[in-house]
Amino acid sequence: MGFFSKIKDALQKTSEKIVISVTGDKVDENTLTSIEESLIMADVGVETTEFLIQKIADKKFPSGSDENDVRKFLAEEIANLLKPYESDFLNQKFEHNPTVILVIGVNGNGKTTSIAKIANFFKNKNYTPLLVAADTFRAAAAEQLQYWAEKIGIPICCGKERSDAAGLVYASLEQAKRNGNDVLIIDTAGRMQNRDDLLGELEKIKRVIKKLDSNAPHETILVIDGFTGQAAERQLQVFKEKIGVDGIIVTKLDGTAKGGVVISLTQKYKVPILALGIGESIEDITVFNADDYARAIMGI
Repeated sequence: MGFFSKIKDALQKTSEKIVISVTGDKVDENTLTSIEESLIMADVGVETTEFLIQKIADKKFPSGSDENDVRKFLAEEIANLLKPYESDFLNQKFEHNPTVILVIGVNGNGKTTSIAKIANFFKNKNYTPLLVAADTFRAAAAEQLQYWAEKIGIPICCGKERSDAAGLVYASLEQAKRNGNDVLIIDTAGRMQNRDDLLGELEKIKRVIKKLDSNAPHETILVIDGFTGQAAERQLQVFKEKIGVDGIIVTKLDGTAKGGVVISLTQKYKVPILALGIGESIEDITVFNADDYARAIMGI
């Protein structure tokens, strides 16, 4: 199955939630109301919804226009909003040796699986990733990353349970430099955005990394669960303020009816979408394409 087909399938519940009711071949106030309610329910966000509704109102659709005409117009407008937030993250050429990627997020958002997916993606492009299981608080987290590392044939650095995560990261970066790994991908312990003490440990990890490379980490990525909808906004806001976020990966889009959150997050926080998780397979990660996403969310 092609990636566009997968994205369209993943966003089917969202597109079904967006109701466009054109009666009597006329786009009228009733049409605008149904669209407005649908977009808000799909977590597009109030401000972005109001912007899109005004665009439709200004368009002055001719008599005889139908639902498909409105959907195509909306897809074009949504794509225009999203294009500035496309990213070449997955197709980049690594300029640093190694490029250090720090992956953060709340437990349960699909962080560890996303790391395995991007590591596999880079390996298939002939890079040599090294993984770091820096979540030393949950034994299951390290075991999960070890499982994926063995499955896809990528080396991994692990520490003892409850050991110092920052120390492990420091040693791993030294190892990556010695061994010539192109990219170091660091899995961190899940952090609730309302726990300053736990966020402080992430700040410590960043400080330790900078001792070996003042420009690192080169990417700090927040993993967001598409199912959380508007709750993702608060996560992004706090992590961006406290830790710094260069971009986001949105996971678990398959089956959610809240796919509009991608639009909301980009418009409010101006962060690029580095990749999308669209399934459970190790291959189910894709570059974010604004046109594809807009067409899929409108069911085109």
